[in-house]
Amino acid sequence: MRIARWVLSVTVAVLLAVGHVTATARRGGAVFPFVAGTSWTYAGTVKWTDDRNRPRNRDVRWSSEVVEAFDHDDVAGALLRGGVWDLAWWSPQARHGTYAVVRVGTRFYLLHDHAAKSAFASLKASGLDARPADLEYSRWFDAPLEKGELHRPPDRLPRDDSMYGWWIESAEPVALDVPGLASATRTSYRLSYLTLPDEQHLTFVPGVGITSFVYVHHGTVAEAHVHLVAYRPGRAK
Repeated sequence: MRIARWVLSVTVAVLLAVGHVTATARRGGAVFPFVAGTSWTYAGTVKWTDDRNRPRNRDVRWSSEVVEAFDHDDVAGALLRGGVWDLAWWSPQARHGTYAVVRVGTRFYLLHDHAAKSAFASLKASGLDARPADLEYSRWFDAPLEKGELHRPPDRLPRDDSMYGWWIESAEPVALDVPGLASATRTSYRLSYLTLPDEQHLTFVPGVGITSFVYVHHGTVAEAHVHLVAYRPGRAK
């Protein structure tokens, strides 16, 4: 009888754990689309300083696409070709960068360039056992997003302001009129990263991704102001 009770207790605990992991994965997928083929197209204006130190500006259209993705319940990742951050210091020679959005549990991380490729490949192949030791330095936000939260990397000293970290500045309902998206009222979160030399602001809509981006440098002219003009959902396998 004791053995039977023990087996029942273990079974219930396992089922609860599996249910928690599955629920976490579902919530993560509802925050960011970890699906290959998903793409976002942005349009707006950029400003830059040319080789002769002259400020220039032009209209721009830029894309970001999930080229590879995985979701192992407790950890998920999307490898992107292109991102809005490519526009921060835009020039006519600009190329699409490499980025990775990673979810561990309910925490989301944003990585760039070589770190993005390396972390994505390791986590996809080996799961949490391959979590980079410095992953917390790429912390983006926690789900569900909450207005007022501030997410700083661990090496930042305590401050009494909202600088040098991803600050969830506001949350408000929004009705997106974007080709590729079904008409619906969603919640849009404004995330800001403020430093002395520059600032960036983006709006993030769970289930969609980044819907607008602003970058302003406080010295040499470098700016970007873009918004989402088209969305293409990927096809989950």
